Amino acid sequence: IDGIRNRWQELWFITLPAMRPQLMFGAVIQISLAFSVAEISIYLIGFPSVDYSAHTIVTHLVDYGSIRFEMGYASAIATVLFSIMLGANLLTQKLLAKVGE
Repeated sequence: IDGIRNRWQELWFITLPAMRPQLMFGAVIQISLAFSVAEISIYLIGFPSVDYSAHTIVTHLVDYGSIRFEMGYASAIATVLFSIMLGANLLTQKLLAKVGE
């Protein structure tokens, strides 16, 4: 551990690179759970909510896919949601790759 002069360098060059797999796993799980908040709003407010006040992207997807049966629009929503989640995960992976450099 030559060249480490303070705690911040120890954290940046030793601790965080050793924790990179756990940080990546936690980030992917949290990003996925952040987009699945529809269940919480459905349990608290009901579905459909009054004036769509608790409408999230996932409840919008469920509305058009299961209730209105507009499968093309629901598929487009799912594709956009997948693209957003994939982009967020790739951005997190790029940011975590810079840890320790």
